[in-house]
Amino acid sequence: MRAQRRNEVGVTLIELMIAVTLSTIIVAAGFATLTGGYKATRVSNLVADTQQNARAAMDMIAADLKTAGFGMVPSGNGMIPQVGACAIGGNAEPIVPFDNNPAGADTGPDRLSMVVPTTNSLAAPLWQLTAPSGGPGISNLTLLPAAVTAMQAAVAPLPLAGSLISIGGVTTATIGGVAGGVLNLNPAIVSPWSPGAPTQVYLLQCITYQVIPPPDANVVCGQGNAPCLVRGVAPVGTLDCNVLNSPCLPITNGIEDLQLAYACDGCSLLITNNNGTPDRIIDDQNASLTFDQGDYISNNTWAAAPGVGQITPNTISLVQITIVAREAPQNASQDQGFGEGNGRATSTNAPLVLPDHNHANGVFAAGDLPAGPAMTAYQQLRRRVLTRTVALRNVGN
Repeated sequence: MRAQRRNEVGVTLIELMIAVTLSTIIVAAGFATLTGGYKATRVSNLVADTQQNARAAMDMIAADLKTAGFGMVPSGNGMIPQVGACAIGGNAEPIVPFDNNPAGADTGPDRLSMVVPTTNSLAAPLWQLTAPSGGPGISNLTLLPAAVTAMQAAVAPLPLAGSLISIGGVTTATIGGVAGGVLNLNPAIVSPWSPGAPTQVYLLQCITYQVIPPPDANVVCGQGNAPCLVRGVAPVGTLDCNVLNSPCLPITNGIEDLQLAYACDGCSLLITNNNGTPDRIIDDQNASLTFDQGDYISNNTWAAAPGVGQITPNTISLVQITIVAREAPQNASQDQGFGEGNGRATSTNAPLVLPDHNHANGVFAAGDLPAGPAMTAYQQLRRRVLTRTVALRNVGN
């Protein structure tokens, strides 16, 4: 019995090794699961941030496009006024497309300028006025002084004098000067409102959206943190925000590309279904007898007057917006894939090709892709592509 008890006490070396091996396997599996879960959560957050940047950019551009051209109605001289630099060939335009290469595929992001009305109708100070009825020679508009101050802040650092306003969306006027809460108009206008009726005042601005690719030599994105999407009143004559001391401000980081395509009604005399006459039907650009992607124009020289092969912006009915957003490089440095290895993940296998454009050509130097160090850097950043079509409400017929 004593010998039997000795055999039952403790474990053998083999049993101990088996137990240690099993414990190691269990702990390793637990760490692998924990590491994978942590990395998956981190990657999900990075992807969500990238997606949110794309949505924020898309929502802002779409909102401005829906109001583009509002208030551009003939003023006292019967002419449609030019708002800022929004013009083509000397003609005022509610929307001014810009393609890097009108003759073919693009080599960089598109940009877009449009007349955008700004007002405040939801919170004080309201940009509203009450004025006497009719009669020629209305030269002074009285608003709350705080409303005029808010208008000045909206156009800063430019002066408010010389800016265009829309009164109730009915008539357009030029601000000649400001005195307290009074806007002095030059020339005077005919009042379009009834006695005692509050009338909304809209400040009209020519707003440009533009992607600033790296290297950000002019530091438009702030600390050279390109790429980014900027918005602002671009300099007259160029409508280019990528300049020193740019008046345009960055609104979303990580936006690598902006591609715009346009569907129009009555674009050109070459379109046989309406011969250049608007008929409330999108022009059949590719003669497919149906509305499809081929009816969108992505590369074109925009004209001030219609003609054979020429297209004017005031015939645009739909704008198709495509945005490419990437994760921030500082976040990408934390992205080591989903496994336990610490090697950088390959998140974008090949350069993204949009309908008319290899967007990587606007981000990396020509010739760096599809091989070389730039391709490696390109692949290690996660990207999201977002496309939306917006119907214009105040442009065209």
